Amino acid sequence: MDIRQLILPSGIGLSHLRVYDEPGPDGLITGGAHFHGVCSEIYYVLAGTGHVELLSLNGYEKVELRPNKVVFFRPGVIHRLVNPNKNLEILLIMQNGGLPERGDFILTFHPEIMADTTRYMAAAKAANIGEALTRRNKANEGFNDLRDTMQADPAHGREKLRVFYDHARRILLPKVDGFEWVLKSGSLYEAKSSHDAIDFIRNNHMEYLEKASWAGIYPMNEPLRQGTSGAMHPYAVQEGLPAEGHQVA
Repeated sequence: MDIRQLILPSGIGLSHLRVYDEPGPDGLITGGAHFHGVCSEIYYVLAGTGHVELLSLNGYEKVELRPNKVVFFRPGVIHRLVNPNKNLEILLIMQNGGLPERGDFILTFHPEIMADTTRYMAAAKAANIGEALTRRNKANEGFNDLRDTMQADPAHGREKLRVFYDHARRILLPKVDGFEWVLKSGSLYEAKSSHDAIDFIRNNHMEYLEKASWAGIYPMNEPLRQGTSGAMHPYAVQEGLPAEGHQVA
């Protein structure tokens, strides 16, 4: 798939998420804790109840989730979904469609894994549900350590989180050229189109409206991705921008 198929109007990305319903070693039913290096993210709760745990230099928080509630977080906020009733479904809205697929997310593995980029990349791979749950469990072990330290001793917790961010920077650094390409293809292109429209209106050039198009876009049934937090169906167009009036199944 061309990654540009995941870039929707305004450059955003959409996915339907069913949060994992298998308990981890600690007995909790959760997704895998992670943060995004470039993207802000929105959770729109479609169904079910639970909560999301948030960890940053500001400390630890737990936010309850219920249908129609929205929670968003900026790059650097570690988040973990908790699905106690095994019914949590969420519409993920990413600030930059395609960047998560480029590896914009960083899982909260233990420091010995984070310090070795090769080891991190191996631990972050998941070709099937079994490997995805193993990855989730490893991320949650590291998250629990960071969270517990932050709650017991905030100064020490902030120190550990800064070390974690530094390891994350080294993992993200080789990917930034690809991130920049996605932004130029998506959100920057979309913003320029809006600025161009303003200029066209100001200068009485309305021909651009004659090129208007639309598309109905539905979550892809295949391939189902095992994401950091559960089974994901991304929304994608079939081939680049659809022609006017074309409905994408």
